[in-house]
Amino acid sequence: MSKNFESQFSQINNLLNEVEQSTSGKRLLAEIDDFCVEIDTGLETRKDEVLKWPDERKRKEAVDSEDPFVLNLLSMDENFNVRTLSACNPKTPSNSLRRLAEGANDYVKMVIANNPNSSPDILDRISELSGEQEVLDAVKGNGNVSTVTKYKIENRM
Repeated sequence: MSKNFESQFSQINNLLNEVEQSTSGKRLLAEIDDFCVEIDTGLETRKDEVLKWPDERKRKEAVDSEDPFVLNLLSMDENFNVRTLSACNPKTPSNSLRRLAEGANDYVKMVIANNPNSSPDILDRISELSGEQEVLDAVKGNGNVSTVTKYKIENRM
């Protein structure tokens, strides 16, 4: 299915170490460039594959996937249900949740606030973006919420 690109990153690191100790730096830099092109091509291929999935598969993957790359793509999907389901997944990366919260309606903000992977800064931002009590209650109920954010919510005017 998907290729493990992390092993190629370590190969790049090894090649860079060789460059530092070698006079044949141009050859090694060309190899690094080839690895980078291969990684870029692999990621683009994977992205195209995910984007072509039918909505039913996207919804299933949004719930079940543990792949941060897939979850990031699904958090940007044009389908509201797919985006919302990805916001529920505790494996969805924090940066994806943060981006999703910025343009989301209050329902999606509440879903993100209930995600155990939501960081204190995401929860604080949601509390700033929403005035809905249900959303604010979800923020306060998340174990990652800071005491400062709780205080700000409890002392709103």
